[in-house]
Amino acid sequence: MKAIYSQPFMQTERRIEEETQKTIETVGYIHLYNDRIETPSNVFVIGDVFDVTSRSLSAGYCFLYLHTIIGVRTFVIKSSPDRFIFHYRSLK
Repeated sequence: MKAIYSQPFMQTERRIEEETQKTIETVGYIHLYNDRIETPSNVFVIGDVFDVTSRSLSAGYCFLYLHTIIGVRTFVIKSSPDRFIFHYRSLK
């Protein structure tokens, strides 16, 4: 089944190598399907997601919140989450 929408988000890892701190950013994706939302670490049935919201930060970053039955999952994103939220709410 093809995803309705995929929202990229930033995954940040900090490492100490040779007494120097390095920050490594990689891109992950939240995939929205008709019946579920998939993240790299979880799969949520649409009925288990109560809401999807966002909050803007400085420098073009934003928090995307998935409000689920197991708690709120937070993702840092660089692009606008408006289309992801729109598609999610059209399913509900």
